[in-house]
Amino acid sequence: MNLTDLSHIIRDYFDGITPKSYSERIKRWLLSESQEDEKNAVMKQIWDGLEPEEVDTAGALRTFRENRHEYEWNLHRRSRLAKTLRWAAVLALPIIGAAAAWVYSGKYYERKQLVEFYVPEGKVDSLMLSDGTKVIVNSKTTILYPSAFNIHGGQRDVFLLGEAHFKVAKDASRPFVVHSGKLNIQVLGTQFNVKAYSDEDLITTTLEEGRVKLYDDNYSETMKPNEQIVYSRNDGRMAKHVVKVRDFNCWMLGTMVFREQTLGSILNELGSRYEVDFVVDSSIDLSQKYTMNFTNKETINDVLRVLSQLANNLHYYKQGQTIKLFKSRKEDSL
Repeated sequence: MNLTDLSHIIRDYFDGITPKSYSERIKRWLLSESQEDEKNAVMKQIWDGLEPEEVDTAGALRTFRENRHEYEWNLHRRSRLAKTLRWAAVLALPIIGAAAAWVYSGKYYERKQLVEFYVPEGKVDSLMLSDGTKVIVNSKTTILYPSAFNIHGGQRDVFLLGEAHFKVAKDASRPFVVHSGKLNIQVLGTQFNVKAYSDEDLITTTLEEGRVKLYDDNYSETMKPNEQIVYSRNDGRMAKHVVKVRDFNCWMLGTMVFREQTLGSILNELGSRYEVDFVVDSSIDLSQKYTMNFTNKETINDVLRVLSQLANNLHYYKQGQTIKLFKSRKEDSL
């Protein structure tokens, strides 16, 4: 496979349009220490393909490469990964597209001020931004933010891939903006939850208090408390609903609440919580919707028993951290 093909594959990964099973393989390859030269070449192609307005992308890339070792030190300090994530910062750049070059160019922030915060699978963590904004970060989530926001006005920009709850410090002169792909969420001071994982088409924003505005290149929508907007990466559509906010931020307390949620989506969240991989037989309908709750005291075995009772003729076989789901009992081996 040539470098151009690899570049397209990686771009699709960060746009969230590759199948989950394949995206996991891409992620493992990027985070491994193998094929450094090939990865360097692929990432350079991605950089070269960015088209930020009024930004010297090539210069930004040179600056990043020249100072990579210094940046890696900062990355280790803020990362919650047990192993080295030398590529984590680079992996995050295609997520924010042209904004990546904008940040690294130093036009609004010095390059050395950019911080990457990553929470691994099965964990929840928190951080305090320089303006006093409190962020609770769910598992498998990356946040990019400046170590210090510009005190002379302008936006307070952060970039999100995954799920986080924000309690934003009020500052009318400096709007707070969360960027996730093409979607932007702008607030002055409020509490809200954003769920935007790369392997899911939908970005879900739930407002607890205050007001927020969501916008992309084509649409704009304002939210009030107890409203939720679901945004599709694929077609850019937004759908607004009235919801019970506690159902969507209870993950911070270790509780999982599913309301008319597809089995596929439920399995994704269970996999992150319990650090397991699901192998699902083709006979199982992943679009079937279920309603269920789980507390942080319930084990994966407890959860599997509930699933097998709710879903018609659903059985499971567990071996280590791999769980196979199938329709009828059979002596299958993994």
